[in-house]
Amino acid sequence: MKRFKALEKGDTIGVAAPSSPFDRTRFMKGVRAIERMGFQVHHRSDIFDQNRYLAGTDARRAEELLELMRDKRVSAVMFARGGYGSQRIIPLLDSAILSECAKPVVGFSDLTALLAFLRQRCNLPTFYGPVVTQIGACGGGITALSLSRALTTAGPMGKMPMGKAKTINPGEASGPVVGGCLSLINSSLGTPYALEAGGAILFIEEINEKVYVLDRMLTQLKNSGMLRGVSGILFGSILPPKDEPHDIESMIRDVLSDFAGPVVMDYPAGHIEEFVTLPIGAEARLHAPEGAQPSLEYTSGLLS
Repeated sequence: MKRFKALEKGDTIGVAAPSSPFDRTRFMKGVRAIERMGFQVHHRSDIFDQNRYLAGTDARRAEELLELMRDKRVSAVMFARGGYGSQRIIPLLDSAILSECAKPVVGFSDLTALLAFLRQRCNLPTFYGPVVTQIGACGGGITALSLSRALTTAGPMGKMPMGKAKTINPGEASGPVVGGCLSLINSSLGTPYALEAGGAILFIEEINEKVYVLDRMLTQLKNSGMLRGVSGILFGSILPPKDEPHDIESMIRDVLSDFAGPVVMDYPAGHIEEFVTLPIGAEARLHAPEGAQPSLEYTSGLLS
C-alpha cells in the first residue's frame, strides 16, 4: 500500500493557480505566513497570468499542477485561491501520472471537485483547508496552526476543534469525511468526478448564496439519492448575502427533516478567518448529543 509522508519543517509546499486570478499582495502575505510556519514555498512565475476570469489558459493551469505534482522537491501542493475554473482542467490531467505522486494536496471552495478527482481517481491524500490568499487575509493564526497540524501529523488527528458547532439532529455516525463547497458538489453531479459519499460523513459549506438557493441545492442532493447513503452531515460555515431575510437553520431542519443520521451546523471550516483543516477521506466519528456540543474525532489518518 502506498504511504504518504507527513511533512516536516523545512519541506517545500508548491502553489498552483488552477482557478481564478488573485491579488498579488494578499498572495505574498500568504506565502510569508506559510514560511513562518516553517515551510519553504515554490511557485512558477506564470502563476500570476490572467485570462479573462481565469489564472491563465486551461493548458497553463493544468500543466502547472502536473509539474508541481511531479516535482520531487515539492512535498505538498496548495492553491493560490478558489473562485472559478478548476473543473475545466480536470479532463486535461493524467490520472496515471498523478497516481504516482505521493504527496498531499490542500484546497477548498472551487477546488472541491478537483480534490474529489485527486482522491477518488488518483488515490492522493487531500485536505479541505485554506488557500494561500486566505491565509494572507487572515494573517495566519488558527488557520495556519490547523493547516500545519494537519500536514505534519502522522496517523489520526484525534478530536478536532469544534468552535461554536451545534447539534441540529442528534445521533452518532462514523465513516470517512468527504465533501466541500455545496455548489461545487452539485455541479459535479453526473460527471466522472462526482463526489462519492456512500457511508460517509458529508461535510458541506457555502458562501454568498440565498437561502432558497441553498434549499434548492440540498434538495437536489436529496433527489439525486446522495443523502440516502450518508451516515451524518456536518455543515461548516454557511454564509448568505447580508440582506438575506430567511433563516438558514430552519431551512436545514425542514429540508433534512427525514434524514435519520446526525446533523451538525457551524463547524469552523470554510470561507471564514478561523479555518480548521479537515483530512478528506480519513475515518472519523461524529457525536451529536441533544442539548450539548457535538464532537468530531478522527480515527484514521492520511499521512504516516
